[in-house]
Parts: sequence; C-alpha cells; structure tokens
Amino acid sequence: MNKRTLLAAVFAALVSLPLAVTAAEEKKKGASFASMDKNKDGKVSKAEYMEANKDNPKAGDRFAALDKDGDGHLTEEEFKAGQKKKKDK
Repeated sequence: MNKRTLLAAVFAALVSLPLAVTAAEEKKKGASFASMDKNKDGKVSKAEYMEANKDNPKAGDRFAALDKDGDGHLTEEEFKAGQKKKKDK
C-alpha cells in the first residue's frame, strides 16, 4: 500500500468516526423523535412509538408517562421533557 492510499484510508476513518459514535449513542438512547414520526405530522402516535420501541417490554408504560396531556400522541416537547427527565436520573 503506498503512502497516499494509506493516508486516504486514515483520513476516511477519522472523518467517519464521529458519525459512527453518534449513531451508536442514538441507538443507545433509543429512537429519535424524527425517526419515530413516520408520517411526518409533527407528533408520534402510540403505534409509532411502540413500533420504534418494540424490543422494550415497558414501552407502553413509558409512552403513557411521556404523554402528559393524554391525547394519545407525543409532541416533540413531551418527548424532549421525558428524555431530559430520564437523563437527570
């Protein structure tokens, strides 16, 4: 491998590292609001939330706790407030 190819490979790895870390952190945190809002109506329905969190047996309870106004949808504000509260614990 010549120096130019090696340098290009190292550069590519360094550039992609932050993207990989961000993706791993996002997966660890759970689905983002935008990724759950499949129909892009600005809110996440219980069905959308449950689909995004299908591996979590407590997802239904978590949705109910996040849905402060009880309208069956999460606004981005409700979602963010729940994420902040979760982070503070």
